[in-house]
Amino acid sequence: MGEQQPADEDIQDALDWARLRLKEVGFFAVQDGLRWAAAYGFVRSVWRNGPIENAHAFGPTGRRKALHDGTMFARNTWLTRQTFDVLGSDDQFRLYELEDLVLNRDMLWPGGEETLTDFGWGFLGEIKNHVKQCIDVLGHFERRLPPDDFLVFTSAPWFGACNDHYGMPRWPACVEAAVRRLRGEDEEFWRVRGDLMTRIGSAPAAVTADLEATRKQLLEPPWELGAENLGWFAWNPILQPPDRTTL
Repeated sequence: MGEQQPADEDIQDALDWARLRLKEVGFFAVQDGLRWAAAYGFVRSVWRNGPIENAHAFGPTGRRKALHDGTMFARNTWLTRQTFDVLGSDDQFRLYELEDLVLNRDMLWPGGEETLTDFGWGFLGEIKNHVKQCIDVLGHFERRLPPDDFLVFTSAPWFGACNDHYGMPRWPACVEAAVRRLRGEDEEFWRVRGDLMTRIGSAPAAVTADLEATRKQLLEPPWELGAENLGWFAWNPILQPPDRTTL
């Protein structure tokens, strides 16, 4: 991966602080937690918080297809898993493998039958520039930092976000809570969130037909639930961990 060099004092202080933060929220208490944190940070910086958000927000046109929350849920979780796997490789070109994956305009997205070209039309140039710039920055620091420090650095875009998304330490608890609520077992949740859940509407039949199968798919791999079903879960408090029921 190139010849690592000692980080300067400011960078080292930032990395030490980041490690403490990652430890506080449980990343080091789960298997491969640091790599999951880096995968999620990568997806946030390189993909999720880039120009694709403009395509998502601006809506469809005559050429660009509507990019719904469920579609993004499927894409984001799938890309997080792909990134996690690639970051486990020792291939010196692994970041460029991820760049090719993110920018592939012909690959069908998980959960649907569309491509980056379909969803990003009108923003494709901006998306390409953003991804390449982010990868160049990450490549610079990958050459400078020891492997674990690089993963800590890559996780940085996670800070300030929730730690209860797919791949995060609390994701299994969120899934278990959602399934319990779908079974009607969390009375406090329905007391506090019942009106909101009524406005959201009932869960799709494909979700409730076999809750054990739904539980397993939400854990791994969530994108195989399909974009339409994931759309019901997107921004839905049913996936919040138990201690956030009243928030």
